[in-house]
Amino acid sequence: MDNAKGSYHMKKQSILWEMALALSTRLRLRRTSPFLWGLGFCLMCFFFIGLTSFNSGQQQCDCPRSHVLRAEEPRPDLPDAYDFNPSDKHKMAILIPFRDRFEELMEFVPHLHNFLKLQRKNHHIYVINQVDNLRFNRASLLNIGFKESMDSCDYIAMHDVDLLPMNSALIYKYPADGPYHVAAPHLHPRYHYPTFIGGILLVNREHFRQVDGLSNKYWGWGLEDDEFYARLKEAKLTVHRPGNLTTGTKDTFKHIHDRRVRRRDMIKCYNQQEVTRRRDRQTGLSTIRYHIQSRKEMTIEGAPLTILNVILECDRNVTPWCDCTENVGNTKTQRKPENKEDVIVPKLDRKKHISHDG
Repeated sequence: MDNAKGSYHMKKQSILWEMALALSTRLRLRRTSPFLWGLGFCLMCFFFIGLTSFNSGQQQCDCPRSHVLRAEEPRPDLPDAYDFNPSDKHKMAILIPFRDRFEELMEFVPHLHNFLKLQRKNHHIYVINQVDNLRFNRASLLNIGFKESMDSCDYIAMHDVDLLPMNSALIYKYPADGPYHVAAPHLHPRYHYPTFIGGILLVNREHFRQVDGLSNKYWGWGLEDDEFYARLKEAKLTVHRPGNLTTGTKDTFKHIHDRRVRRRDMIKCYNQQEVTRRRDRQTGLSTIRYHIQSRKEMTIEGAPLTILNVILECDRNVTPWCDCTENVGNTKTQRKPENKEDVIVPKLDRKKHISHDG
């Protein structure tokens, strides 16, 4: 390729020189007016300038490629060029449990990608899309996202697709000392109770494995985060939260969920209400059963992401409430929890700890 370019420029130079010599010869052989001599002189100057510009172009092309763009100097102005930042020794997997939230995903992915680029954080977004006919299981999708991403990442962000960080002081740092709750109760637009760890939670690979991930018993909406908090507490892992921010519950995040358009699955059936209010000691990361239907790599406005279309498996002997079409309404039981310490959900004052949807 370089030899071809050199030959091309040599031919250009030869043509220019021949044209200049021919013009000079004709002007010497014939009697010419001062006007023609002036015109000839101008044409000679033009040819000389053209010749030097071709030479300079050849020299510019011969510059080493590393002088044009160095790997250690990432270009933040290019949305799809931020692959690896050597100053960040870790890589984060953003795990998005997902089903039928396309409009929110289109806004979320480029926003978070650009937000993390400004922090120079190595990251990749995984959308774990539940495509079966069972009820939505956020916890199981997070377990799957962890298993499918940990070959290349050493910590995860359990991230709601409808929660966009707006304050640049929210740092998605590697949580070495314990889980880091970005969407803290004093910052989240809706939930404010002290043990809340939903929305956005960062956990490193070792700690997630230590507590065996999340429970797989939570079909439908709610409580899986509270059960996970019980696991962290039992493992003596301290949850850390951001402090000294100038923003609060109304302007730290943008909450783009519209509960009038997408109603949450609040149905309780069989003995779901009794079981899911207690600590799960049977299921978790080690017991998750699923099938990857397909894996898609794509970009949204230049932001790369991986979509995992997954089919969950349900053991109806353990969690018959994965499908409530045949039993709507919680089955009444007389049995009470044997160990009060296993109860994971305290009664909350909704006016104090839960605000309206933002």
